[in-house]
Amino acid sequence: MYADLRLLGPLEVVGSRGSVSFAGGRRRSVFALLALRPGRLVSRSSLIDALWGDDAPATATKTLQGHIAQVRKALSGAGLGGVLVTREPGYVLEVDPAQVDTHRFAEHVRAGCAALDRGDGAEAHVRLEAGLALWRGDPLADCAVAGWAVAELTRLCEARALAEEQTVTALLMAGRHADAVGEIERLVGRYPSRERLWELLMVALHRSGRQADALRTYRRVRSVLVEEFGVEPGPELRRLEAAVLAGEPDVATYLPRPPAGRRRELSLADSRCARP
Repeated sequence: MYADLRLLGPLEVVGSRGSVSFAGGRRRSVFALLALRPGRLVSRSSLIDALWGDDAPATATKTLQGHIAQVRKALSGAGLGGVLVTREPGYVLEVDPAQVDTHRFAEHVRAGCAALDRGDGAEAHVRLEAGLALWRGDPLADCAVAGWAVAELTRLCEARALAEEQTVTALLMAGRHADAVGEIERLVGRYPSRERLWELLMVALHRSGRQADALRTYRRVRSVLVEEFGVEPGPELRRLEAAVLAGEPDVATYLPRPPAGRRRELSLADSRCARP
């Protein structure tokens, strides 16, 4: 059965007979919650938690059942009849995970990271860019959700930010230093607390023969971290500044790929797609 479920932006659902139109935001949210876990049982209690949080009405179970019935009707009209199955104690959206853009994004990122591990920056960049191209805005931007779904959307935002970091790492690995500078400048504007990006910007500038600009970048990031977040640069940034100041030749090959086990979590205040 043909299905294309797009969650990386406003919800879009397409079947063999065209796009699905959900009459009402709550019904759109019900489908979105099931689509976040394709092929997996989502209990009624989990759906109620993610729809209403602590404000669930006494009639929540009955209301949910009504929404499910209307979602099934909308899906059937688009050629997706039968994909929403009741399985106690809840429901399952029986679609191939590959038909959901979140899954395709994850597959592209896995392939890109594998290429980075092989030292193939060009292939890594192609795969990571393909994954990022699936994003159309904030995930489920038009769906009101609560509870566990908020955490899931935050996880998606972090995955996107890490993929963007790895994309510019791939540019550096491929020797495209000037291209990397412009792209990283855009990203540090969006994620100013991600020290990894500032490290990559310093490396890109140094590789482009711009040692003075690399040192100015260190002063920029220190100012941002101290004034906006109340912290000093971490040891990797300080070590990189010292290497640039000393003119050490190994700066040219510094950080060829994301270092394992040293990623700062994306601050919620720093994420454009974090939900309140």
